[in-house]
Amino acid sequence: MATPTTSQRPQALLRWPTYAMGQLRRQGIRMLDEALQEEGLSTRDYYVLVCLTEKVKLAQQQVADRLGMDRSDLVKLLDRLEEAGKVTRQRDTEDRRRHVLTLTDKGRSAVARTEEISQRVTDQFLKRLTPEEQQTLHTLMLKALGESTAAD
Repeated sequence: MATPTTSQRPQALLRWPTYAMGQLRRQGIRMLDEALQEEGLSTRDYYVLVCLTEKVKLAQQQVADRLGMDRSDLVKLLDRLEEAGKVTRQRDTEDRRRHVLTLTDKGRSAVARTEEISQRVTDQFLKRLTPEEQQTLHTLMLKALGESTAAD
């Protein structure tokens, strides 16, 4: 899908922050997806792998909830990551209905490489902003999401 140039975007929509954020999101995800292809990953794969670095044991449902991802979509994604040796799934010993996810060494290595890719893409994506503006934008987005910021 082509990204509209500045002159192609409807000015009547650009007055709405939700439209501008949506346009930024689409462009950023496209850029990150293209860059992550060098690792054989998608943005959603990357999100799952990074999510698994934050806690030792997470159930599939917890990952889906934390990422706002449809559970059936997550299962397909996990099948791929497990086949690639980046994630393991095991029955939860406390609740046999659940699967607990674990990041493998190969998965941790992929996260390290994708973090570098994500930084490179972020730098390219936000190159029109100064470092201070980039930090302000990030802080404001976190605040709008109701997440804590370093200034809180």
